[in-house]
Amino acid sequence: MTVNYKVVVSEPKTAKGRRSIALDPATVAALREHRSRQLQDRLAVGPLWEDSGLVFTWADGRPLHPERFSRWFDQHARAAGLPRIRLHDVRHSYATAALAAGIPAKVVSERLGHANIAITMDTYSHVLPGMDERAASAVARLILGPPRSEQPSAVKPLSSGRKAARRRREVKRETPGQNWGDRGDSNPRPSGPQPDALTN
Repeated sequence: MTVNYKVVVSEPKTAKGRRSIALDPATVAALREHRSRQLQDRLAVGPLWEDSGLVFTWADGRPLHPERFSRWFDQHARAAGLPRIRLHDVRHSYATAALAAGIPAKVVSERLGHANIAITMDTYSHVLPGMDERAASAVARLILGPPRSEQPSAVKPLSSGRKAARRRREVKRETPGQNWGDRGDSNPRPSGPQPDALTN
């Protein structure tokens, strides 16, 4: 926070303000690279380094004013041709994207530090209708399987090409009766129980 335009480190407003969250590999790599540069700055400054304990500081370790971050964000957003939004709005963009991607609202609520999930649901209710439709489709797919339009064709050729021709030649060379129950007679019948055997 700031007092008379001076940065003052204070405790979070609520218990949820101090929490641990997971970071994606790209963010972790960027933070490690930043940490490496910060250590180089600290060596270059020597005894003039101000150990504020903050992650983002000036080259001599002094705290950055919050407004500086907002100005830099505006500059980068403008250079990238993005619509003008506040830095704080990125938090809302993240939450909306997470919910739209199917991340459970409870997880999003905890990552945002909301006191309870009801705040998250009320704030981002505009995302919920689409989530409801996707939930219905996902559960139906799990129980009923994919729609017919996505199922592979049930009619498949038994054989084709040279393989089919070779099979026909093999059938011609067979002795009558060899395929049907191995009886070896001229009146072959299917293997298995016969009608006359069932009556005995």
